[in-house]
Amino acid sequence: MAVLLASCGNDGSSRSGPALDPRPEVQTCLPDIAEGMPARLSDTECFTDLKTLEPGPDLIPYEVNAPLWTDGAFKPRFLVVPSPEQITIRADDSWAFPDGTVLIKVFGFEFRKGDPESRRAVETRFMVRRNGAWEYSTYEWNDEGTDAALLEKRKVVEYTIERGSGSEVIEYGFPEYDDCVTCHGSEIDDVLGPKTGQLNRERDYDGVVANQLVAMAEIGLFALGTDEEINPDAEPRMANPPKGEGTLEEQARAYLDANCAHCHRPGAYADSAEHGLDLRYEVLLADSGICDPMKYFTEWAGLPRVAPGDPDGSGLMQRFVLDGVLRMPSTGTSTVDPFGTALLRDWIARLTTCP
Repeated sequence: MAVLLASCGNDGSSRSGPALDPRPEVQTCLPDIAEGMPARLSDTECFTDLKTLEPGPDLIPYEVNAPLWTDGAFKPRFLVVPSPEQITIRADDSWAFPDGTVLIKVFGFEFRKGDPESRRAVETRFMVRRNGAWEYSTYEWNDEGTDAALLEKRKVVEYTIERGSGSEVIEYGFPEYDDCVTCHGSEIDDVLGPKTGQLNRERDYDGVVANQLVAMAEIGLFALGTDEEINPDAEPRMANPPKGEGTLEEQARAYLDANCAHCHRPGAYADSAEHGLDLRYEVLLADSGICDPMKYFTEWAGLPRVAPGDPDGSGLMQRFVLDGVLRMPSTGTSTVDPFGTALLRDWIARLTTCP
């Protein structure tokens, strides 16, 4: 098992592990939603201070290696697994969560770029595991950042981000149930972010730097054998594009997994059996279909999805820089990702062959 490294806390003091506190015996974050989600975020009792997003005692923070692009939003992530229930790690390294699990993602923006004081949450999404299925809910924050209201239907709000050279208007979409199942699927049991390869990374837990898998295992979060321990070096680890970790191809494949594979995989919205494209990170490039010709779009008929050495001649690259509904990713964003498109362009430009 990995060694936990002591460092300085936010107040400058030094502390040592464990990185996470034991889970409380009584769940305070959404202990019972039999009658539906509360009307206000403050009534969920998941956060002790909404203004600072201070998590409650049963919220476990986590970070992913390859994040989904959402118009540049910052996204704190948390999960709740009721004690003493545990997560089962499947053979394909996806995670199976018990009933009572709560997955929370907060979306927010720095409304004046370079000014941390302008950071404000705009949305908080929930996935709650109940009766063997996932239920989806979302809350819209008020402009004061003091609370958020439960939404019943899809909504689009324009947010203006001020930059030194001007401003950018983001058409931010709040999803409804049908939008959620487009990516998560109504039949697919696994979730998109929390899986072994995405969470196999170090995190600073307020002064204690530890591998997330190890930290979670230490509080009994995983259903492991009696003598079994988590060894991060023996577990899958997805490349981390924002940190430049991994080869260029690994970073590009991780980006495509996080931003595209929720639809482009077997049994999903753009089923691989029909579309011939499987962008999951663990699938070999030769088996992914990424080198095949484009399908369904007459203006790109015969254009290879990826043409080695030629980003502008690659259909995949074209889909990422389009304006309008044909741009990829097709949901959850209204602007082109400058980092992601540069990464994909660089990868394709350096490719010499495509299997």
